[in-house]
Amino acid sequence: MNDRNGRIGFGFIGCGGIHNNHAPHIVAHEDAYIACAMDVNEDAVKAHQEKYGTECGTTDLDHLLNHEEVEAVVVCTPTGFHPDQVVAAAEAGKHVFCEKPMAMSVAEAKRMAQACEDNEVLLQIGFVRHFCNEWLTLRELIQDGAIGRPVVWRSVSGGSGAPTPWFFDREIGGGPFIDGAVHNYDFARFTFGEATQVCANLRHMKDIGDAWDTGTAVVDFESGDQLIMCWSWGLPGHGRDVRADGAHDVLGPKGAIVFTGEDALAVRTRGEERLVQYEAESGADWFRRQMAHFIDCLQSGDSPCPGAREGIEATRIAEAVLSIGDNPAIVEL
Repeated sequence: MNDRNGRIGFGFIGCGGIHNNHAPHIVAHEDAYIACAMDVNEDAVKAHQEKYGTECGTTDLDHLLNHEEVEAVVVCTPTGFHPDQVVAAAEAGKHVFCEKPMAMSVAEAKRMAQACEDNEVLLQIGFVRHFCNEWLTLRELIQDGAIGRPVVWRSVSGGSGAPTPWFFDREIGGGPFIDGAVHNYDFARFTFGEATQVCANLRHMKDIGDAWDTGTAVVDFESGDQLIMCWSWGLPGHGRDVRADGAHDVLGPKGAIVFTGEDALAVRTRGEERLVQYEAESGADWFRRQMAHFIDCLQSGDSPCPGAREGIEATRIAEAVLSIGDNPAIVEL
């Protein structure tokens, strides 16, 4: 290890908002530290250094990748930039944690995976629900047959959407049906197995960008289970300026599973409702466990999960949905 007292040196590629979900858990980990931070925005680099005490800061990717103490990188840039940055990191011999979505296309995701394999570096994708008690409890209930199978998972939400304009750029951020919904595609596949087909009908409502920001997508799985999403980032403003009502539940032949928002899922069957508790936690706990898993893999050499396969398959669903656009169709996977 190119270390300080046996600790793993990390580099950040991108110091925007999402990087603050990862940096604290490297700083706090006894076996890791941040050796260098990079962003094309010099002010973002300086803000990172002030907040986390990182000595090395740069606007030059090559400078970070040539830093002898950097063994692993955390990629927190817009999705469209992931492929080139991950490939460059892999070719420099750096292990990679890459934020979701992995890429804007399956071809680019496969290029990233191949570069990591060729250069014998580890790759983990930031699907944080794999480390969340609430979502893991839901998965266990479904797989244990609490409401029978197959099930229909319904996810309905609407609001002003992401806080910055690049999320609404079709080539760089892709809008909600990849940037946000990729969590659902991944977790549905994690729970149900492989997807077989998608159908969708998308719209563009926002006064900025050119990405599809509103619509409905349906994903079918080999198991017979189904994911239905009706999402919008098309309401005026940014971030939390305007929010519509949402609905998230799972329907099965024996009943329904409902999110209560109170550290419990409600399982409703005929004549009965039971609450299934899970350990109370915050989003920070999910990200802490996620980064701890990556660090454990760096130390053991084990392959991280979710890894390249999960990233590629979630991207495959997203790419199919986006390919349909506003011409309703069914795409076989």
